[in-house]
Amino acid sequence: MIQVSHNELVGLCTKAFDALNHPHGESDTIAETVVDLEMAGLSGVSMFVEALPTLDEEREARTPRCEIIDGNILVNLHGGSLFCHLPALIDVAVERLIGVPQVSMSVKDCRNRWLAFGELLKLAGKGLSVRVCWHRNDSPDDIECILNAGSRYPDIYLQKDLGLEENSMQIELSLAPFSASNSASVPTISAHEQNEAASAAWEQGMSIRLSNWEALKHYASRLLVEDSERSMRGAGE
Repeated sequence: MIQVSHNELVGLCTKAFDALNHPHGESDTIAETVVDLEMAGLSGVSMFVEALPTLDEEREARTPRCEIIDGNILVNLHGGSLFCHLPALIDVAVERLIGVPQVSMSVKDCRNRWLAFGELLKLAGKGLSVRVCWHRNDSPDDIECILNAGSRYPDIYLQKDLGLEENSMQIELSLAPFSASNSASVPTISAHEQNEAASAAWEQGMSIRLSNWEALKHYASRLLVEDSERSMRGAGE
């Protein structure tokens, strides 16, 4: 394990994503959401490193298909990574809230759903409440995140039988607060736990596996190669 600061981790994640030349997503936004997860104690770096090989293959990712009917938005990402498209999709959902009290967005055939975390945190700071649900492909449990307006982090629940499709995510936005689907549920990971983890990370830095750090450096090193090649071409002109 190595200890790194917030800025060091954001910088390296930004370079790693930049080096992919991915057709969708802003590298600084993606880096921030990875680090937001990591600081909350939710293993954002491991998830990002695991996602990098498939992100690297999405050079010609298909454009999402979006259908809007009143307060319902249906999106098909055709197997694409959710966190590359989510900022644009959230903009669409927020616009719909002008005319309706609640918006429901169903995103089908998507990957890297945990990595949508950071983008959703921003909504609570803007006075919106958010409920997000998805089925875990590696577990019989469904995940439900409740992030009400003014909160810094969500309460995260493991639920049963929410009727969710695999490889999909359900996102609800409202001006009113949400509660868990099962009123008797206790958060599996509370907002308080995440807040404490983030406070410790700001003060002490974050412990990152050396193998993950080296993987990020490996991808980021492509930028150095590209810059060197451009410099050599420029010197001969």
